[in-house]
Amino acid sequence: MIESLISLDKRVFLFLNGLNFSWLNPIMDFVSGQFLWFPFIGLSLYFAFKQLSRKNFYIFILFMVLVLILSDTTSSYVLKNLTERLRPCREQDLKPLIYSFGQKCGGRFGFVSSHAANSLALTLFCLRTLKLPKVFFAVFLLLPFLVSYSRIYLGVHYPGDILGGLLVGTFWSSIYVFFWRNLSTEQDG
Repeated sequence: MIESLISLDKRVFLFLNGLNFSWLNPIMDFVSGQFLWFPFIGLSLYFAFKQLSRKNFYIFILFMVLVLILSDTTSSYVLKNLTERLRPCREQDLKPLIYSFGQKCGGRFGFVSSHAANSLALTLFCLRTLKLPKVFFAVFLLLPFLVSYSRIYLGVHYPGDILGGLLVGTFWSSIYVFFWRNLSTEQDG
C-alpha cells in the first residue's frame, strides 16, 4: 500500500513538474520566495487595525506570529526529521527527469512542505478572523495554493509533501482560530 502511494506521488509529481514554460520560471521562483508575503501581511495588519480594538489587534499579531512559529516548527523540524523523506531533487533516479532551470534544491528532506504549511496556516488564520472584501478573500485564498504548486514546479516537493503541509497549516490555523474566538477580549466590528 505504502509503495503504491509513493509510486503514485512520484508519477503525479513528474506530471505536474512537467507543466512548465520558460516564461513561468521567474514567476514561480518569486511565488516561492518570501517577498510575496509582505503585501499579504501588510494588508492583513491594515484590516486588523481597522476592525479590531487595540488590545485585540495586539492579540491578532501575537497569534499570527505563533501560528507561523508552530506551523514552521512542526513542518521543518519535527516531521521532516521524523520521516526523513528525500526531496525529489535529492533523488538520484529522479534528478534527470525534473525540470531544471538552475533553481535551488533546498534542504535534504521534504515531508512536509513548510511553504505549504506556513502559507496556509497564516492565510486561514487571517481569513477566519478578519472580515475582508470578497476580492481580497479570493486572492488571499489563492496564495497558499499557488505557493504550494510552485514548490512542485521547482522540483523540491512531491504532491504528498504539499498535502501534508496543507494539513499541518490547517491544524495550526484551526487551533489559533479557536483560541481567537475564545480569548479575544471583545467582539469587534
